[in-house]
Amino acid sequence: MFLVLVHEAGHMVVAKWCGMRVERFSIFFGRPWVKFRRGETEYGIGWLPLGGYVKITGMTRDEDLPPEVVPRAYYAAATWKKVATIFAGPFVNLVVAFLCFALYFWIGVPSFQATNGVDAVTPGSPAAAIGMAPGDRLLAVNGVATSGEQGMDRVRAELQANPGAPVTVRYTDGGSPVTRTATLQSAEGPDGQPIGRLGVQFRLDQGARQSEGAVGGLTTAGRYTWFLVEENAKGIGQLFTSEEARDQVGSVVAIGAVYNEVAGDGLTEIIRFIGLISLVLAIFNLLPIFPLDGGHILFALLEKLKGSPISTRVYERSAMVGWAVILIVFVFALQNDIVKLAGDGFQIR
Repeated sequence: MFLVLVHEAGHMVVAKWCGMRVERFSIFFGRPWVKFRRGETEYGIGWLPLGGYVKITGMTRDEDLPPEVVPRAYYAAATWKKVATIFAGPFVNLVVAFLCFALYFWIGVPSFQATNGVDAVTPGSPAAAIGMAPGDRLLAVNGVATSGEQGMDRVRAELQANPGAPVTVRYTDGGSPVTRTATLQSAEGPDGQPIGRLGVQFRLDQGARQSEGAVGGLTTAGRYTWFLVEENAKGIGQLFTSEEARDQVGSVVAIGAVYNEVAGDGLTEIIRFIGLISLVLAIFNLLPIFPLDGGHILFALLEKLKGSPISTRVYERSAMVGWAVILIVFVFALQNDIVKLAGDGFQIR
């Protein structure tokens, strides 16, 4: 809700700066139960606690406006002012996301150290085939022990160096050490080369937080923000080509479930979660679908290229199509969430 309000506040501030007339700014929707006026803008708090909205005069050309107001209407403004006003909302969300990430890196990112304790075993994996189970401890692979400061790193390297090959695995089974031979799976590594997989997830112990410092936090936050923008853009494209990507689409139900999970991890994870949601909100609103912000920007640019206004009928039909698309996505996302809730949950960790 806070993120929606700062989004709409961005629209309002830039609209006023561009000389447009802002009629109303509301926290929440519905009939206001508290309202007051400052200048020509009415501020209020609605009864339905779902975000908020801002009403700029002349967002549609069929509004019946007094002649003295027309020069300050949205549709009468220069193209750059229209684009700046609409882009201000997503831009504020991007800024909020960046600041949340900077604060996250300033406070410090938790560090984790892999132990030799088995936390999970993938069904059908080589580890499962030799009887490994959660609670066991991996002792050695091909004689390379997990003990010592770099023991787990050396064992991981040994596993990755033997894709599809048999290896000797020594581990504890109910407290007693046993030795088995497992044929590793072959998987594609980060560089495209095959690497060996045992199919074991090790327990992680949390260490001290690693702070990036004042300047480093800003730099890392900038890289992290850009990385997430790129990944979200790729994800949107994959929705049209990948069933797996479509299965990952979630609604407010998933957001609530994720929040409940991260809330238990402390304030820093909540801050990072707020940043992620703010970033997603900015990217979603910039999609070129009317009536989203991206649709308004697209229409402003098309009117500039066309050299004349786009008819109200086109606006109305585009809005109907846009709302239909948004509704379909929402229903699809809600269906995904219901399936996950009825199954194994969201599997956040």
